[in-house]
Amino acid sequence: MDKPIEEPIFPMRINKYLAFTKHSTRRGGDELIIKKQVFINSRLAVLGDKVKETDRVEVRFRGKPKPEF
Repeated sequence: MDKPIEEPIFPMRINKYLAFTKHSTRRGGDELIIKKQVFINSRLAVLGDKVKETDRVEVRFRGKPKPEF
């Protein structure tokens, strides 16, 4: 029996959003935030930030932005 696909409920915490978009796990998302690699609407994300559907989220590695999602 397959697990039903979860519909996203916004606003959601940034680490859950990163996990939901298959970018990382929740803990991995926390690590990216601590390393200052996650930006919400061009602003540096902090642990506990909430994301809305209309927000633009970027994960930057070595100064180069990864494709947006």
